[in-house]
Amino acid sequence: MRRWIYYLKMYGQIQMQNMKSLAEYRTDFLMMVFFTGFSQICNLGVLGIIYSNIPEVGGWKLWEILLLYSFLLFSEGCINFFFQGTWKIAEMINLADLDRFLVRPLPVGLQLLTARIDFDGLNKMGIAAAVFALGVSHCDIRWNLWKIVCLVVFLVECCVIRVCMIWIASCASFWMESGKNSLNFFAISIGEMAKYPLMIYPPILRGIFGYLIPYAFVSYYPVGYLLGKSGMGVGVMVMPAVCVVMLGAAMLVMKRGLGRYESCGN
Repeated sequence: MRRWIYYLKMYGQIQMQNMKSLAEYRTDFLMMVFFTGFSQICNLGVLGIIYSNIPEVGGWKLWEILLLYSFLLFSEGCINFFFQGTWKIAEMINLADLDRFLVRPLPVGLQLLTARIDFDGLNKMGIAAAVFALGVSHCDIRWNLWKIVCLVVFLVECCVIRVCMIWIASCASFWMESGKNSLNFFAISIGEMAKYPLMIYPPILRGIFGYLIPYAFVSYYPVGYLLGKSGMGVGVMVMPAVCVVMLGAAMLVMKRGLGRYESCGN
């Protein structure tokens, strides 16, 4: 237990240093916040235009779709702010920056996760909270203590699942020679399809999003359960198991990748 408390403390200290480094470039930070907010407003505008002409898609209305979008955006913001280092794995392997992590008295995974921080994530999480509040205000959700607890648990689980997706895709760089890895961009880009109800896709895509790339557990099942839609209970009950499987897969890929890592030498 003491070891995990120590790791958590070190995580906080490393991230604090990352924040200080970003604070040195305030203009870049303000521009990043502006353009992130602008891009999300454009995305919301597109959804609004679509649903102003189409009342429902797969039995889901505009405000319910906004709840899907808020879960997806919140998990993306969580990655950007808390675990942005996952995006730098390919670069570190290619430039042999990973060597310095191997000789430090901290787990390599912890150091990789904290290799970078992006305040863009805070912006996204703030927008996600506002979108969620807006959607909830127009949806008939009967809130009670159980649903509030479920909401918190769902947010944690969807963030865990999505971080593991990016982590696994980024760790594929151990088997590649290029300094760039397109798999992590694919994993984050395909998540755009999770903005919409799973039922609008053909069966083969439902299977992919439900089991192979489990985006259905990031937004569709938790939001559907909160809204009281039928058939969501089983998906919600499976979410903890999906988290465990994703965490196990992420740890295994990292271990196997480090086992075949070769430094660039001098």
